[in-house]
Amino acid sequence: MDIDTVFRAVCLVLVAGTHLSGTHAEKSSSCAKSEFFNSDVGDCVPCDICIDYPKTPSCNKCPPVQPHDSWRVAAITSFSVLAAVVVFGALLIGVLVLQCRSKRTLSDPIEETTGPLYPV
Repeated sequence: MDIDTVFRAVCLVLVAGTHLSGTHAEKSSSCAKSEFFNSDVGDCVPCDICIDYPKTPSCNKCPPVQPHDSWRVAAITSFSVLAAVVVFGALLIGVLVLQCRSKRTLSDPIEETTGPLYPV
């Protein structure tokens, strides 16, 4: 066997390997954004499986999962409403107390100094 035949055989193996890996790369690029190519299955697998089985191979190709923080939004909203109610209530109580105090006038005598209890 001469060197030319060995070189041709090595090139043939390289071309065949490149073709096979090109098919794999072509298949993995055809997966959707929320999927990854699993070579064991030979098909695209949804990234939702990584939530239940985080040790699945190729899960690192999936975009990171954002946790749902709807309870935080609800807590912030409820505390904001509670703070607004407390501030409004305090202002309302202050206005009512101020009105009650301003209606009291000193035109009426508070107590009489002469009468049956006090002899002259």
